[in-house]
Amino acid sequence: MVTKNEIKSQKSFLQKLRSDAAGNTLAMAAAALFPIMGLVGGGVDMGRAYMAKARLQQACDAGVLAGRRNMTQDTMTAADIAEAQKFFDFNFPEESFGSTKFDATVMDKDGTVASVNKLVFQDGADARVVEGQAQTTIKTTLMRVFGYENMVIKTDCSSRLDVGNVDVMMVLDVTGSMGNSVSDGGSRLDALKVAVEDFYGILGPGGGATGEQIRYGFVPYSSTVNVGEILYDANPDWLIGGNVNERATYQTRQAVFEVEDKTAPGYSLVENDFVESLNQLDGPECTDRYAENLNVDTYFVPNPDGNPVAISETRAGNIKTVVTDRFSYLSWNGSTDAPPAGATGSANWRVCERTRTRSTEEIPIVQVDKWEPGALRISDWVYNELTHDVYDYVRSIKSGNPAAQNPSEGAEALERWDGCIVERQSDNSITTATTTIPSDAYDLQIDLLPTNAVTKWSPFWRNLKYDRSSNPATSGSKIALSGDSAACPAPARKLQSYTTYDDGSTNDLQSYIDGLQDGGFTNHTIGMIWGARLLSADGLFKTENESAPNGFSIGRHVVFMTDGSMVIRQTNYGAYGFQKLDDSIAAANSGDGTLEDLQAHRFQLMCAATRAKGWTIWVVQFGVTNVTPNMLACASSPGNASAATDKASLQAAFANIAQKIGGLRLSN
Repeated sequence: MVTKNEIKSQKSFLQKLRSDAAGNTLAMAAAALFPIMGLVGGGVDMGRAYMAKARLQQACDAGVLAGRRNMTQDTMTAADIAEAQKFFDFNFPEESFGSTKFDATVMDKDGTVASVNKLVFQDGADARVVEGQAQTTIKTTLMRVFGYENMVIKTDCSSRLDVGNVDVMMVLDVTGSMGNSVSDGGSRLDALKVAVEDFYGILGPGGGATGEQIRYGFVPYSSTVNVGEILYDANPDWLIGGNVNERATYQTRQAVFEVEDKTAPGYSLVENDFVESLNQLDGPECTDRYAENLNVDTYFVPNPDGNPVAISETRAGNIKTVVTDRFSYLSWNGSTDAPPAGATGSANWRVCERTRTRSTEEIPIVQVDKWEPGALRISDWVYNELTHDVYDYVRSIKSGNPAAQNPSEGAEALERWDGCIVERQSDNSITTATTTIPSDAYDLQIDLLPTNAVTKWSPFWRNLKYDRSSNPATSGSKIALSGDSAACPAPARKLQSYTTYDDGSTNDLQSYIDGLQDGGFTNHTIGMIWGARLLSADGLFKTENESAPNGFSIGRHVVFMTDGSMVIRQTNYGAYGFQKLDDSIAAANSGDGTLEDLQAHRFQLMCAATRAKGWTIWVVQFGVTNVTPNMLACASSPGNASAATDKASLQAAFANIAQKIGGLRLSN
């Protein structure tokens, strides 16, 4: 039998055993293992997922930015998509962080679809937006113990160009050297055309969600610029010749005609005593036209010996009885050269002889500088700085107005103005040490409106220009008209919006750019002058340029492209006249090097004046590996100047400018 004391002792042991916790730690640890694993495993896997998601977003953003930057059209091409994927892959190589491939379909244990992975870059709803979507799956580590094998991560991204109101004036060197070939095919000018069109493709036509205005202007330049029709349409009074009887000055020649002064005392010609007969050598042209000293219907040019020529004269004392005049003209028929309108006959000199018989006192002869009915002959040519009435020539820029007579030809040689200009008055005291533009250097004034002869522009008239050895002279030679010596580039264009560039519309940017041709020497100054004038909101075109339709501010940019240094020749005819004889920027007969140094300095003065207006100047120099100091100094900053050696690098330079102007950014 168990005694009371034994029972008490057994109870004490059990009670002690019950209250003793020394053996519970392992059991409790075993019970807590699974929740702890869930917390740690979840933290590890979620941390991996967050890191992967952040890197996936970064890669997606890089992809859409690269794709939009690469675009030159309104929609993405295969090359644009490939560029986007290249940047994505660089930032998030496939299977990073243990992720599955982007083209995979991932299944859970129970056979259900966990994720359809994808990587897509495509056009957004807006033409300027590129969208991207990326989705992949990360395999879990510790969490798979609890049945969670896959974590899906995905992201969306997009980029666009936020432009605002922008005016871009492209000042483009189209001189003769732009015809040189480049290593990757075509000429420099061909490469420029592609680069400009790509620029438009990147920056676009404007008119986005905020109604922004994007306008483009163009100033092709060589030794002058073609802005004549722009000025004439804006206000003919801005041009010398915009009004009747206005005369411009040229280094030229002038025919001296002899006519009878019928107002002289002693003149008593009786019409019945005046007999005029005609030795008809070429039919009705002589009978009907030359008999009255009128131009024939064919093309008339002076005989090299001068015409008309008095071939005989009979006198008795001071009585002139017989005068025979010979006239010569040239006509075409079937010639290899294109004949003038209305030309007939063969390509030979034709001759008319006119005999006049008088019985009266000798009639005094006076000289005039323009052919008129009754003119006897060209007695001489005078070579000098002369003025000519240019009203008809300026008006001839419009096809509805008649062509003008060239006064240096001595007859009705009809020509039309092609629009190139001679700059208004300058100050030839400017040196390479000049730091500010003198007030009377009207050529370097961006916003000065023309009000008188020295502040107006005159027409560039290459067929009027003659060189000479002295001043004045009785002999001289026509300046060279072929090659680069008197080139006139394509017409400039004011700022305007383009809704397209390749559909053949009236404001078709592509057809304009494709029509540019190379030729002429290089005067950067005249290009920058007119780029600034056409861009300015304070000068000639203030009403067109001072505001945008949406009322917001306008960012103004000059994109200046050249392939060479300043090339000025004293025997070249350009915006500053005929340098050998004119003293517009330096003394006449100044050497080519002096003229180039002066124009290079004037270029810097114009660059400074343009930057001072708060505009941005971008410079692209073609054909060099490093931008020259003169061009670098013109740009708004060193980062705004770039060099290009071939077509690809020129396209890249223009694309980079377009992207920076546009402000490429992420949309979300």
